[in-house]
Amino acid sequence: MEGRNGLFGGCEEFGNASGSICKNDSAENGCDSEARQPSLDDDASDYGDVISLTADDICNKVFRSEKRAYDFFAKLGKFVGFGVRKGDYGKDEEGNLIRQRFFCNKAGLRDQKHYNRVDRKRSHRPETRTNCKAILSVYLDRVSCTWKVRKVNMEHNHPLTPRIMVHMIPGFRRMSDSAKAHIDRMQRYGLPTSKILGYMAGISGGYSLLGFTKKDAYTYIDKSKRNKITDGDTNAAVIYLEGKATADPMSMARYNLTDDGMLANLFWADGASRIDYQYFGDVLAFDSTYKKNKYKRPLVIFFSTNNHKQTTIFGFGLVLDERIPSYTWMLESLVEVMCGKTPSVVVTDGDDAMIAAVRKVFPRATHRLCAWHLQRNVTSNSNEEVFRNVFAKWLYADMEIADFEAEWAQAVIDFELSDKLWASQMYEKREMWANAYLRNKFCAGFWTTSRCEGINANVKKFLTSRHSILELVQNLELLVREY
Repeated sequence: MEGRNGLFGGCEEFGNASGSICKNDSAENGCDSEARQPSLDDDASDYGDVISLTADDICNKVFRSEKRAYDFFAKLGKFVGFGVRKGDYGKDEEGNLIRQRFFCNKAGLRDQKHYNRVDRKRSHRPETRTNCKAILSVYLDRVSCTWKVRKVNMEHNHPLTPRIMVHMIPGFRRMSDSAKAHIDRMQRYGLPTSKILGYMAGISGGYSLLGFTKKDAYTYIDKSKRNKITDGDTNAAVIYLEGKATADPMSMARYNLTDDGMLANLFWADGASRIDYQYFGDVLAFDSTYKKNKYKRPLVIFFSTNNHKQTTIFGFGLVLDERIPSYTWMLESLVEVMCGKTPSVVVTDGDDAMIAAVRKVFPRATHRLCAWHLQRNVTSNSNEEVFRNVFAKWLYADMEIADFEAEWAQAVIDFELSDKLWASQMYEKREMWANAYLRNKFCAGFWTTSRCEGINANVKKFLTSRHSILELVQNLELLVREY
């Protein structure tokens, strides 16, 4: 029974041509086993200096398996300067492999039918094959249960690859374990792949000396990512967060699902962040302006400042959307994870859904709106520089409530604000932004959510829009560690 996946057909009698050795005494046994002195080799790496081997030496080789024969031919090709690939094979009636042929990787030609297609839209790839006749043919000697050489031809019809570049032949390119470990470590610290390869090429002396190409590295990284999320991206992230309890018993995570069983919202915090919240959680700020992840989910960052006025991160949330139910669930999860402690002051950017959620979950807390967002809103709605200066005074100046009310009433007349919707909405929220109403509240120096913008600037170093939820969670750990 024959099986063919290569270029050549069944067994044939080979003549003694230049570069071709081993006359077949029979179609079964090939070379004359009595006329040569075979030498068994225990390992493909112990064949000695393959460069010095003659065709007769190769013909006298005996191998324990067809794999050993392939390893030998591959090593020979690597030293000489050509790639190798497996060719056709033959099996006996019981399905046992009895012969195998190995070719130069430039053997054969592209089928002509590919050039004659009229519906082809892309241009052809460059032709790489030259119909090279270099070959190593081996067969199974049933008497000794070893593999012997039937034919070898080392004549090539194409230039050989220089020794310094032979490691870049596709069949010989290999990523070493150390290179993989190097890439894995640098990936864990959020470095982009292009910079990782640039650094490795720099210490190696150039990309050609890496031993693999950029495509090999990207393929390895992509495969590693798929292995991490074999059970689904969401499940992998949840399992990862739950598994952190082994190393950090105080870390906690909460999540809920949609009606169709998909992840809706996710909140998590590590042990150090939970401890920080107990000390510095009287003032809480959060923002959801950053959406740098594969699923375009809003990322909510909860933070404040410590006694050294340094930014302190309390936790992260991934919400389904920027609506009241999502923010309400997120704040309730925060309270649960933080052992029931609620803040006395909450600072947000003024989003209506956030305001409603804060009012529902923290009814006794003072809700302060971000001064920077308010000033930007006033700038976009008013061309009066005098009014903008007056508004800045209301935001920051230490004044009585009565004085503020009097000045606002005068401003309505002076700047004709009575018929402007944005002005009316601003006045309705005055207790959330005017310093006259907030000056007696401890806000830990928080006037704006600009600290979150600073966090986002650091997040960009660790995240890309291609990252999965699992990668998002892991990289945000690096962000907390840096802070």
